[in-house]
Amino acid sequence: MNPTEIADALDATAKASFDPTEFGYSFAQATDNAQATIAKLKAGTTNKSDIPGGVLLNAKFHYAPALPGMAAEMLDALRASKRTAKAKPAILIATDGEMIAAEHPKSGETLHCPFADIGTNFSFFLPAAGKERYRAAEENPVDIKATGKLAKLYDALLKANAEWAKPERRHAMNLFMTRLIFCLFSEDVGVFKEDQFSFAVFSYGGNKGEHARDVLVQAFTAMNLPKGQRDGLPAWTKDFEYVNGGLFADAIEAPAFDPISFRYLRDAAELDWKLINPDIFGSMIQSIADPKARAELGMHYTSVPNIMKVLRPLFLDDLDEALEKAWDKPAALKAQLHRLSKIRVFDPACGSGNFLVVAYREMREREIRILKRLGELEANPQNVMFSSVNLNQFYGIELTDFAAETAKLALFIAEYQANARFADVFGRMPALLPLRDGGQITRGNALQLKWNLVCPPPTDGEEVFVAGNPPFLGKAQQEEEQKGDMDLVFSDYVKSYRAFDLVSAWYFLAAKYVNGRNAEAALVSTNSICQGASASTLWPEIFKLGVEIGFAHRSFKWRNNAAANAAVICVVVGIRNASSKAKRLIDEDIEVRVANINGYLVDAPTVTVSASSKPINGLPEMTFGEMPRDGGNLILNQTEMETLIDAYPETKKIIRKFLGSEEVVNGLDRYCIWIDERADPESLDFALSIPPVKQRIESVAKNRNRSTNKSTAEFASRPHRFVERRSPKSFGHAILVPSVTSERRPYLPVDRVGADVISSNLNQVLYDAPDWCIALIASRLHLVWIATVCGKLKSDFRYSNTLGWNTFPVPKFTPEQLDRLSASARRILKTRYQHYPKTIADLYDPDKMPDDLRAVHRENDELLESMYIGRPFRNDTERLEKLFKLYAARVK
Repeated sequence: MNPTEIADALDATAKASFDPTEFGYSFAQATDNAQATIAKLKAGTTNKSDIPGGVLLNAKFHYAPALPGMAAEMLDALRASKRTAKAKPAILIATDGEMIAAEHPKSGETLHCPFADIGTNFSFFLPAAGKERYRAAEENPVDIKATGKLAKLYDALLKANAEWAKPERRHAMNLFMTRLIFCLFSEDVGVFKEDQFSFAVFSYGGNKGEHARDVLVQAFTAMNLPKGQRDGLPAWTKDFEYVNGGLFADAIEAPAFDPISFRYLRDAAELDWKLINPDIFGSMIQSIADPKARAELGMHYTSVPNIMKVLRPLFLDDLDEALEKAWDKPAALKAQLHRLSKIRVFDPACGSGNFLVVAYREMREREIRILKRLGELEANPQNVMFSSVNLNQFYGIELTDFAAETAKLALFIAEYQANARFADVFGRMPALLPLRDGGQITRGNALQLKWNLVCPPPTDGEEVFVAGNPPFLGKAQQEEEQKGDMDLVFSDYVKSYRAFDLVSAWYFLAAKYVNGRNAEAALVSTNSICQGASASTLWPEIFKLGVEIGFAHRSFKWRNNAAANAAVICVVVGIRNASSKAKRLIDEDIEVRVANINGYLVDAPTVTVSASSKPINGLPEMTFGEMPRDGGNLILNQTEMETLIDAYPETKKIIRKFLGSEEVVNGLDRYCIWIDERADPESLDFALSIPPVKQRIESVAKNRNRSTNKSTAEFASRPHRFVERRSPKSFGHAILVPSVTSERRPYLPVDRVGADVISSNLNQVLYDAPDWCIALIASRLHLVWIATVCGKLKSDFRYSNTLGWNTFPVPKFTPEQLDRLSASARRILKTRYQHYPKTIADLYDPDKMPDDLRAVHRENDELLESMYIGRPFRNDTERLEKLFKLYAARVK
């Protein structure tokens, strides 16, 4: 195809096959860009290519047509072109009209697909139009590149072998990929001869991969047989090393290769596999076979620092302190070597082995430091033959087949790289083959298995450290199988556990495992484990097992390299047997030693904040608003309200503004028919005299009669009124607090309304309460209390009167202090009104909050906090510590 033909084809395919709005700009923009480029191509005025028939457009792309069946080879030619090296185009493109081969030279990412599929791969060609594809932040570009190439190989093989995508064949496909990755890694790091595996595959696999399946089966079969026992196999297999170790023990199969999958195999083989990061190798491989994990690959590239948040305070810091004390004492250093050989690490939700790999690497690194130091201290140091830390010290439980196999492979790779480091320092390393077992990985359900049988309890000076990142799955997301697992774990010990997150079961089993043994545990969880109902019901049960929280990382972002809206706020909680040793509380980069850490991860007495039906600190009573249960028949939108009043002006007296959480926060208008015979005995007769109102009331009765809720059905005989009315017969004003609010807001939303407003049950309400209540609710102090003791709904703050307001600790205010707080509340409201018509949502957007509003809130915080401790608090941790101490003193 000449440049004009390819331009026309690209133009036609673009118009028919994709929607560029998915990629951040309009179709018109895309068309303009494409047409401008096509015009230049057809004119031939921009061509700088050194390949016959090719087109090089500055830094955008280098294109060349190919002979039939030679698109991949032409891509190689484009890659080797001197003009490519000089112009540095964003993309290389070659096609024979049937197939297209393309590459991003900067990243090395490639695409091989039928020409007809170019539209479905539109995003790959964005660099040709000067558009960059979004990339999440990443640590190791080699890991990203390897994952991308292997994922494309995996997809291409499944496309060419549809039967391998079926559930019954998925294990075989995953095992094949594991074997393949092992071979690619082994030939680059010295386990095999350099390029031995690739040479065999591409020498005997055919030009387009037509013989690749046979070659791979023969190679894998040879690796499962000792040399000398390979009769019937081709002569070229005799030089392959005997691998065994279980990796090649199962049935040996391979899928068929087509030209596209064979090309992706070649791309993968060209990577430098010795640069792959073993810390995330397991997750990287698992993501190849898991499209969901692949789409969220950014999460894996922050895992190592976050894993260290678990392992360092769990046992690595203690090792380092002991090593520092022993640094000049050979006998003490040897004792530390012996200790390393007695440490076992157990991840009961190991996935693809990240925690175990990092723990193994860190232990081997400390072992090398000790051995080097002994060589410096001793006049005649002993020859160091090999490591005393072996993979049999590392245990895991994993539910899925591929992840379990991947964990073993990741540990083998970590062992190889640690041994290579050992050889660099001491000049020797143990034999690499045949393979030994890659860790004690058990496939199964960790909530059904007996942990004692998977990882036997420590004896004879052994230490066991349980570490991991179990699955986060809230009550609503749990299926019957998970609910059954929760029953199995908790039913004999805990009365109320149905609301627990699934991860709670791992914490509970970890505490049971640790109790009374030379063992400790540290697990990652969403921070909900230490808030709300979990903190008040789960942790008391855990503490009953004789353990305590030895350290904790307070809230931090676990997936901080992924998209912001996908970030998960996590905590790490370390569990140990009760001890007099100081405890470590870590908040971002600040660590403090404390006397106690309670279930809310606060340095305060171990207390449980329980819901109270009445305020315990003398605050005014708060209740939730009115609940209609009317099927929507008593509620009016703006148009319905205006239509009714236009027809029947006298109905104004039975119409009130009706505000729920959304209306308060976003300034929306909604209304209700409010018939209160307590205040006006004739209001019902009047309402029934208005035909459209009567019709609505009758509809309420029908709706309630159909209800399966007994209390709702009982109100079918009183259809004119809301089922639950909390307001007094008459009131002057009400303070409304939405029950759910975004965690992004720096302060909780609160508003003051008149008697013409009826609040829905989606608000908490203070009727005729003094204004100083607003100063309390609108404070940072109150927000951190609510966030901690009430918990969250998804990621939003959930406000509760019984758990949040009624328990909120306050000092004994003087009348003068209350007057000052009331004045502060009025300043906040006045400042808001000055920005009318901006809503609470507008005003409390943290990125757009007006300076004057922020200032009056800061003054309110300083005023209130000075009444607690004589000065503003330094941070939220100090706020919570003071509040919990006051609460503990109150309920004692």
